[in-house]
Amino acid sequence: MTEPTDGAPLPDLLAGPAVSGPQVDRILDAALELYGTFGLRRTTVDDVARASGLGRATLYRRFPTKNDLVTGVLLREARRFFAELDAAVAACPTVEERLVEGFVATLRISREQRLVNRLLVLEPDLLLPHATGRAGPLLAAARGYLARRLRAAQRQGDAGAFDPEVVAEILIRLTHSLLLTPEGHIPLDDAGARAFAVRYLVPMIR
Repeated sequence: MTEPTDGAPLPDLLAGPAVSGPQVDRILDAALELYGTFGLRRTTVDDVARASGLGRATLYRRFPTKNDLVTGVLLREARRFFAELDAAVAACPTVEERLVEGFVATLRISREQRLVNRLLVLEPDLLLPHATGRAGPLLAAARGYLARRLRAAQRQGDAGAFDPEVVAEILIRLTHSLLLTPEGHIPLDDAGARAFAVRYLVPMIR
């Protein structure tokens, strides 16, 4: 199996149109369940076709290779993540509150992300390189997402004078580190993460 990061860089893929439809959703739902149960290596395209109740030809028309299928699953999970994050901060009236609740929601959603957490147990040798030394595209996608929102807050007069790219980089790298190595002094439960963000993260945008 080729690695699921082959092809276009993640930031471009996330910005592109999502492939969807009843059959695509059935395929991706089946693949997500099998990957989370058996891992990427042990799950074949034929396994996904059987689990989805669709023929191999139908699956291959939409996902010509196993790499395309893995990428489709991961991209849909990434889009879900950002959609949940947007929903978590939608009601926050200020950029400070959005930063705090976004930090809390990121940690919570990540803890509840079954596929990635299962793959870290089942196939850490496959996943960890893409979460560490090869994590550049993933971090760039997250940094771009956050920087765009910080710039929008500045244009609306809701944030002070700071470099959105730098602040986004600091926040993304801090969160990434906490998710990879949760043991430490910084609390990761909702209440503790919220207090930490108010005290240490909000001052960066004031």
